[in-house]
Amino acid sequence: MRLAAVVVNYRTPDETLRALGSLRQSERAIDDVLVVDNGSGDGSAERLRAFAPRATVLISPDNLGFSGGSNLGIRAALGRGADLVLLVNSDAVLPPDCVEHLERALTAWPGAGIAAPVLVARDDPDHVLSAGIRFSAATGRMRLLGWHDRYRPRASAEVDAVSGCVMLIAREVLERVGLLDEAYFFSFEDVDFCRRARGAGFTSLCVGDAVALHDGSRSIGRRAAARLYFGTRNQLRVAERTAPAGPVHRRVRAAVIVALNLLHALVTAEAPRPAGVGAVLRGAWHHARGRYGPGPA
Repeated sequence: MRLAAVVVNYRTPDETLRALGSLRQSERAIDDVLVVDNGSGDGSAERLRAFAPRATVLISPDNLGFSGGSNLGIRAALGRGADLVLLVNSDAVLPPDCVEHLERALTAWPGAGIAAPVLVARDDPDHVLSAGIRFSAATGRMRLLGWHDRYRPRASAEVDAVSGCVMLIAREVLERVGLLDEAYFFSFEDVDFCRRARGAGFTSLCVGDAVALHDGSRSIGRRAAARLYFGTRNQLRVAERTAPAGPVHRRVRAAVIVALNLLHALVTAEAPRPAGVGAVLRGAWHHARGRYGPGPA
């Protein structure tokens, strides 16, 4: 089967080149490597063309967000005849056997349409970042499975969703479900996509013998209040889209989501507290107003 990889770059050319280097080392040959420069405007595109001559660099004049940038690459990949599309964050590194494990599991597991590896921290590979995602449609709560566990080989498992950091998607899923929802711009578009795929009969897998290393927070800093803005707004959106509910349930669920995000802003988030709290409230307000896309943060 023809396999294409899509890497979205936004002002992270060093990390993108490192991700591309890991793809070149893949034991499973990748037929097309597509890099989307997402309106960086900082010379990234020229640098990528110079130092990654085997990749096709697609340039968007504007920052389309992760979802929009990925879609630009996915469309190009499908147009080139890809049977499988591999999304790879610019700050991810794939060991040589990762893609092979993903493809093997995807093709062998009945009903599977999406496969992802166990994500570990690049600076501490024994530290699991995600082994899939559990998402409660009733409460809107999202939980990263395996978070903070020590890495060990595990059995592959069906999960509610997987991280878009590294995600292998069968062409049939994209043709039947559509692309990523660009209204999210950043965060939760992967949960939304996997849930839509499940609704169409496709399973999402976390492949236990596949692992990828992830830095995280490169295109949007760890201390950026924007993370809290997008996280709140988009969590409210995916909960409402996944499980429409009556007015009372909807208000209670929204209140719980906002409260949990406020608690995160006050206790665990790295953003300054006043800015973080403001970002959460602004995200909730914009969801209530139906305002999505880039959005101020």
